[in-house]
Amino acid sequence: MSSLLRLHGTPLSNYYNKVKIALLEQGRAFEEVHALPADLWPQAGSPTGKIPWLQTPDGHCLHESAAIIEYLEETRGDAPSLFPVHPVDRARCRELVQYLELYIELPVRDLYGAAFWGATLETGQADRAIQQAEKGLKFLARRASFDPWLCGDTFSQADATAWAHLTTVQRALHFVGAGDLMATALPTLPAYLEKLAARPSIAHVINDIRLELRRQSGKS
Repeated sequence: MSSLLRLHGTPLSNYYNKVKIALLEQGRAFEEVHALPADLWPQAGSPTGKIPWLQTPDGHCLHESAAIIEYLEETRGDAPSLFPVHPVDRARCRELVQYLELYIELPVRDLYGAAFWGATLETGQADRAIQQAEKGLKFLARRASFDPWLCGDTFSQADATAWAHLTTVQRALHFVGAGDLMATALPTLPAYLEKLAARPSIAHVINDIRLELRRQSGKS
């Protein structure tokens, strides 16, 4: 049995990268285990077939990215926290994660099959996703700080989540001709995402995404 945390999934998954950034920010030692979404249980390792999942050093498997992030926070020891100190600010950080996932990423996820895997869009599918994403960006703008990070002056889990989801959403929106939606709805986003991309943990993740894309391209 490995003495390290083991993160199962793929660098091409935004939810996988949300957890991976947290691990890197905390300086946690971990192994990556390649796994793709699957419907089989228990062979797939996940009761829902979704990725990521985290295997603890004592052999327990944890599922759902929010639960994994909470586990990392509760077991971080001397590692830095990715949540603000004050309880109200910590709750606001989790609130911002919810805005990102429920009101922006979730409706646009309906486009991923066509944008990334060659599926066919149904009539009205793109328009619905665009309208819901625009609404979600307005919700985010009402509560996010961007001064300089989503929760204020400290990088938090909200920022790790924002990069993982918003860059994926941006690619999907670009596929349906709405690539300028995010910058139009929230003009601070381009500079914010550029600043995030320069952060060492996220630069690491970006490099791993490129390596995985190159690996897959070599197989085709």
